[in-house]
Amino acid sequence: MIGKQTKGRGFRKLLDYLESRDEAKLIGGNMSGRNARELAREFKLSRQLNSDADRVVYHVSLSAAKDDKLDDEKWSEIGDRYMKEMGFDANQFVIFRHHNTDDDHIHIAASRIRMDTGLVVHDSWDYLRSEKVLRQIEQDYELVQVQGSREKLQRTPSTGQIRRIRREQEEFELGKLEQPPGRTIKEELQQTIDRASVDNPQMPTLLMRLQQASVSVRTGFTRNGKSKGISYEKDGQAFSGTQLGAAYTFPGLQKHLGVDYQTERDDEPIHELLLKPVKPLPVEQLEKLFQEIERKQQPQFTPPPEDKVVWQVLHKYLSEKRYIPDYISQGLHNNQLLYMDEQRNILFIKRDLDGEKTGALIWSKPRENHRTVEYDQNTSTQKGWFYLRLGGQPTDKVENVFLCSTPIDAMSAATYLLSSCKGLPPTRTMLIVADDPNNLPMEFLKSFNRVVVAFNNDEQGNKTASAVLELLPQGKRLKTHNPDWSQELEAHLREEQQKLLQQERGFSL
Repeated sequence: MIGKQTKGRGFRKLLDYLESRDEAKLIGGNMSGRNARELAREFKLSRQLNSDADRVVYHVSLSAAKDDKLDDEKWSEIGDRYMKEMGFDANQFVIFRHHNTDDDHIHIAASRIRMDTGLVVHDSWDYLRSEKVLRQIEQDYELVQVQGSREKLQRTPSTGQIRRIRREQEEFELGKLEQPPGRTIKEELQQTIDRASVDNPQMPTLLMRLQQASVSVRTGFTRNGKSKGISYEKDGQAFSGTQLGAAYTFPGLQKHLGVDYQTERDDEPIHELLLKPVKPLPVEQLEKLFQEIERKQQPQFTPPPEDKVVWQVLHKYLSEKRYIPDYISQGLHNNQLLYMDEQRNILFIKRDLDGEKTGALIWSKPRENHRTVEYDQNTSTQKGWFYLRLGGQPTDKVENVFLCSTPIDAMSAATYLLSSCKGLPPTRTMLIVADDPNNLPMEFLKSFNRVVVAFNNDEQGNKTASAVLELLPQGKRLKTHNPDWSQELEAHLREEQQKLLQQERGFSL
């Protein structure tokens, strides 16, 4: 399956085109309009949510291979899934099918403006993400496997390499080798170049990074300054750029991997690097370097400014209506993890496990439910969660982990724990909002002998708990008697107060 994406400004011309083609059929989407005019009018609703946005029209076509047989229902299902996994889970979109003998495909017209937040869906790395989504759809629907654009730029292994891999695989299965065959030197080289070029560096910077990764690079120039080619050597094996694939030739690095090369600026630094290569880095330092490069490419989250005037209102509400003690609410606020912004949104800040802020959750209906939505969908794909830690010493290693449904439930469960322990728990305890089975800090959670699954005792909480417990065999479900932890805390405190009153009466007698 092949996907093509474009972005534009006007819905009506696109919709007219999609509707007017021979064999065109409206087969899906989430809109009520049945023709181009009605749909264009309906798309204006999302435009009103963000009048400053420019290229708000998202158009994607998905083409099936000739041997794939798909009906309208299956095409609609694939279109729905594609849009959701590309981040369009709260956007208007419509699906048209164009079908003839040689080319069965669908067109999806969508608004890039989210209906829940009014923000524009982020388009960073959308072509790579699209190919990843399509490869998974092909597997799940048993469709013809299509080679992605990056794979097409990489040369396939040689016959000798294939034979070696097969031989090592057979020896591994017979117990003659302790480990299965790893990647070939060629594949390792391709991956190293990919990682070193992910931020579109200048050519000398790329060559320096490759040298740090124990890759020897050679390049030459003609008399008039044009590149004669580039070659790489790793572990005693040498490859020309052409042998690695079109993306790894000197012009291919610029065209396909986005490496920045300017003759007057770069030739002298390149010559110096070739004459005096930099020393290779230890494996740990090299991996840290690549991770830092990749991290900087992710969209960065900037927390919105706080409206400090209304903090006391929120603090009073949490204390009097939700029974959250100062220790928790004020502590979160002091660290800028809980506050109200200038639009009076209640924000819970998400962090990665290193403590870096990666996003935020909005609690928009405190008197109706506990559910939150992403503050900025542009950062929703980053790893990050709302969490709090208590007990033990701040520098102690976390010993206990509770998975909770929402931020207010995590705070309520923490308050319940404080009450049950008659103070801080003796060991460092972490309560983390991680109720999406597809976005769990798995490596972190696997390091614990037991993980308490403390999701709410409602339909969604029970369903999510079942999915999470399948992923975490060491998980233990903790069910509340009430539908959620906030109500459970209120009932617990009421019972404790009743016991206290009875004790006081007994003492007075």
